[in-house]
Amino acid sequence: MTAEELITQLQKLPPETPVLVEGYETGFDDIVELTPEQVVRYRHAQEWDGEYQAPDRFSNPETGVLQAAVIRGCRGSRR
Repeated sequence: MTAEELITQLQKLPPETPVLVEGYETGFDDIVELTPEQVVRYRHAQEWDGEYQAPDRFSNPETGVLQAAVIRGCRGSRR
């Protein structure tokens, strides 16, 4: 994905939308998509965890569910 393509997609979002990236492991990949995701800040994240997690990972999700845009790379499904 080029900068122009990414900017075009980001301009469609409300300005206050958090933009997150997949994390962990090494190297870099091409961006293949920008997906909407509901997330919750993970207050007890370890250094290998992402700061945000899907609400369904918690038995009682916090009240702070956010709508975010997640930048996905070509190998994101392997995480």
